[in-house]
Amino acid sequence: MDKQQTRGLLVLVLLTVVILGSLTAVGGTDTVEVGGDAEVITGTGEGYNGIITVGMAVEDGAILSIEVVESEETEGIAVPAFEKITEAVVRNQSTDGVDMVSGATGSSAGVMEAIEDALSQM
Repeated sequence: MDKQQTRGLLVLVLLTVVILGSLTAVGGTDTVEVGGDAEVITGTGEGYNGIITVGMAVEDGAILSIEVVESEETEGIAVPAFEKITEAVVRNQSTDGVDMVSGATGSSAGVMEAIEDALSQM
């Protein structure tokens, strides 16, 4: 497993822990109850250097968070674009009106395609 795959797996595990942690309530008897309908949906898109995979946490039709879990994109160029786009999609609850990032058009298009793939599975 290479560095990018390890990083992607770690991000996915952390995303899952955060989601489960937000759904967990600890009662007075040390029992743990998990409520809600949160799930992580993955989507893929074709970026400038290859496939981009996102993990999108959703609950009751609302997008809670989006993380890029695997990418071969140039880190210094793509990561800021990924952050800007994923934050805008969560804020808008849609890809509508979310622009590509100048200088990272291929990476932007790939992450948008991956998000739209995940949205299509909701």
